[in-house]
Amino acid sequence: MMQFLKKIDKTTIILSFFIIFIVILFTYVFTIEKKMNHYAQENAKLVQLQLLDKEMDNFSLATNKFSNYDMIDEKEKTFEEIFTKLKEHLRVCQKDNPKVQQLLDAISKDYQNKIDDIEYFKAKNSSLINSTHFLFDLQTTISKDISLPIEAKYAVNELLFYLLKYAASDYIDQKTVHNSLQNVERLADKYNSQYLYTFYVQSKLMLKTMKELKDVSMDIHNNPLYTEIEELQNLLTKNYNEDILRQTIVASLFFAFTLFLLIFLILSHLKSVKTKQELYAFKFAIEHSDNTVVITDSEKKITYVNETFEKITGYTQKEVLGQNPNILKSGVQSEDFYKELNNKLSRGEKWEGQFVNKRKDGSLFYEKASIVPVSLNNKLLGYLALKLDITEYVEQNNKLAQAASVFENTEEAIIIADKDGKVLSINSAFSKIYGYSIEEVQGKSLRILHSQEQNDAFYKEMWKQIHDRGIWRGKIINKTKDGELIPVWTTIKRIVDENDAVINYTAIQTDLREIESSQAKADYLAYHDPLTGLYNRINFEEYLKHALSVAKRNDTLLALLFIDLDRFKVINDTLGHDIGDKVLIKVANKLKVILRESDFIARWGGDEFVVILENIASPSDAALVANNIIDTLQNPIEVDKHKLLTTASIGISLFPDNGDDIQTLIKHADSAMYLAKDEGKNNYRYYTQDLSKEIQKKLDIDMALHNALTNHEMYMMFQPQYSLKTNEIISAEALIRWENKKLGFIPPDQFIPIAEDSGAIIKIGYFVFEESCKALCRLRQAGLYLEYIAVNVSSIQFREVHLLDTFLAIAQRHGLQASDIEIEITERFMMEQTSYNMQLLQKFRDKGFKISIDDFGTGYSSMSYLKELPVDTIKIDKSFVDDIGEGSSNNVIIEAIIALAKTLGYSIVAEGIETKEQELFLQDVRCDIGQGYLFSRPKKLDELIKTYASHATSE
Repeated sequence: MMQFLKKIDKTTIILSFFIIFIVILFTYVFTIEKKMNHYAQENAKLVQLQLLDKEMDNFSLATNKFSNYDMIDEKEKTFEEIFTKLKEHLRVCQKDNPKVQQLLDAISKDYQNKIDDIEYFKAKNSSLINSTHFLFDLQTTISKDISLPIEAKYAVNELLFYLLKYAASDYIDQKTVHNSLQNVERLADKYNSQYLYTFYVQSKLMLKTMKELKDVSMDIHNNPLYTEIEELQNLLTKNYNEDILRQTIVASLFFAFTLFLLIFLILSHLKSVKTKQELYAFKFAIEHSDNTVVITDSEKKITYVNETFEKITGYTQKEVLGQNPNILKSGVQSEDFYKELNNKLSRGEKWEGQFVNKRKDGSLFYEKASIVPVSLNNKLLGYLALKLDITEYVEQNNKLAQAASVFENTEEAIIIADKDGKVLSINSAFSKIYGYSIEEVQGKSLRILHSQEQNDAFYKEMWKQIHDRGIWRGKIINKTKDGELIPVWTTIKRIVDENDAVINYTAIQTDLREIESSQAKADYLAYHDPLTGLYNRINFEEYLKHALSVAKRNDTLLALLFIDLDRFKVINDTLGHDIGDKVLIKVANKLKVILRESDFIARWGGDEFVVILENIASPSDAALVANNIIDTLQNPIEVDKHKLLTTASIGISLFPDNGDDIQTLIKHADSAMYLAKDEGKNNYRYYTQDLSKEIQKKLDIDMALHNALTNHEMYMMFQPQYSLKTNEIISAEALIRWENKKLGFIPPDQFIPIAEDSGAIIKIGYFVFEESCKALCRLRQAGLYLEYIAVNVSSIQFREVHLLDTFLAIAQRHGLQASDIEIEITERFMMEQTSYNMQLLQKFRDKGFKISIDDFGTGYSSMSYLKELPVDTIKIDKSFVDDIGEGSSNNVIIEAIIALAKTLGYSIVAEGIETKEQELFLQDVRCDIGQGYLFSRPKKLDELIKTYASHATSE
């Protein structure tokens, strides 16, 4: 500790005492200021209390007026809040002053008395006002009473005048008022007037109330509250003045001692200034040196660096103080380098050399350095290093070396010529491209490369641009040493000195042979389909544009065939895209064989092709070509041991009958193709005006579908399913309906296929499932306990990855089990019979869902497949039920379906039962469940509950 004190100079000790006393002084002054603020706040609160007390006194003066009671209540509340805070503060701050505490208690007591008097005053004031109004009303009645003489009316007016006069002043002639009262009483008896008597009684009461009001007003004014508040204020002021005087004396003593220390400190400082000035010149020289200066102690820890060090290294002085200079080591130089440096310094010798160091940001820089040991009295104090940044010099040398390397190794030919255009230097790329060595071209003009492909005018214009603009760029056909003509992209620049005189020309040439070969390939790919080699869509549209202009000019017919492969998606999804690509190639090759050489064929995209038939004699010529295509593509295609069958649907549009521009003809051919698909595929259809209307209708439906759910246009209907044995309702099928403001009612068989094509069926499907779950819950709550509800699910929706999890979550949200829901799927979905479909349905069944095949019998499925299907219910299509009758072949089919289904343990539902005859037949062949108009049409949920819940309740 003593050694530490010895190291501290006298100025530091004095400065420390000075700071301590300054802190004490400011703390004491702060305490005084705090007390002043407290006093000011206390005094302000007392003044507020006095003002509020005066306002309460003034309130009691209005004996004959209706006063704002809310306002005086607010004043009372404000008084209480201020006084409560003041009292709490003074209870703590003045706890040792009994006089203050007594005054606080007295103020509390007298304030409560005043409040009680004010409340009494309010009551009497209100009573007085009411009496006044009553007397005024009664006086008006008496004045209008024609049965009373003028004498009585005058007596009433006189008495009212005296009462109001008394209410407005502190003095009244009691005898005058008494005589007036007696006069009214006498006249009341004389004329036997109830009005006069009532006026007399009320006047007497009012006189009593006014006297009581004046008494309580006097009590309020005489309350000593104001005097006590004033006394408390005076007492606090006296105490405050005494404290301020005492604290001012103490603060003055502190100030005087601090001033003494300050004078002593100034004298000590002046003594040290001279020494600092001497050191400043040396410090200035170091800090403003262009060289880096680093000083370390004997342990080689940095004690000082100048600003140049900070600029060059990126480190601040604060960051490096106490660090070893090796923080700048880059790792580029070996450990032997640093070992030799340290050995030389340890011997007390000067070291000079070059560092490759690393900045803070990681970049390298180069320094030429000189390091010397600093000793005093043979004792090592530290080391001084002076370093010069030579990074720019080193990098310039490196760039020159790199430029030479680039010049020699670049793929572009580089030529440097003198001011006369004679070759000075070439690189190896020039020799590689042209076959000339440096010895063969040095000192010669570049005319040796001319191929005569460009004339003299070309070169004249080129040199004109070089002289005018200093640069020329362009393509030149040059000649190599062995005579080959090659295209080169050339850039020639004029190099001038500071006087704008030409000193050199440089030329850089790029060999374009490989680029132009690649461009030819790119041009081919831009207009051809890379898979099939057919023309692509871009080429097709350009050709059709040209063909239309020719057809218009020559007034000839033109046909456009839009071809779409049927069942191609199934091949792609089941066998993979590689097989699908090979099928497309084989189809393309077949089409090229079928068509004439003059016919134009292109791949439109995916599995779609387009054909342009020019100069046809009649529209039927297009049909002949379409038939030929269909017949050819019906033959199986063999691909990798697979024998595949794919047919084509073709749409035909004609110029000029169906349009005279590209987009119209394509759109109409596409529409006709979709009609061919809708009508069974594997055929062709011409575009017609009616088809355009049908397509437009489909487009309208497609557009309206986007907002159908958002606009609450879709709703649910439910058709009961009943036991054919007991005739009781056991379930219901959920059926979606759509009513659009613009399109009206759209049947499901119209909008469901469009929703499936557009993908809108996904949201619709979830909507149907959610609403069906809600409906089943409501039916059960209403007392109609259905075993399950049947929900139709589109085959498109089964492509949803999380469909099963979503359905389970919705059912759980509504408190339902999976077994409460039957999923109805189409026979077509089942007959695709992919392993994925079967596994997916089995997962649904494993979770508890019932699976039903809807419209069974309408597809091409074999009944032998039934035993392989993961289903619970077979639903016989309405078309079979419609034909039930004596001797009908459908009777036998229905019996066979039911017999096989019973054997396999499936339930049977017959839909579309509309007659009793149909129902009796189905009962006879042991069909389980019926559905149709005979039992019930589809109903809204409320109607279904109303119809069947009442039956269930009554039973």
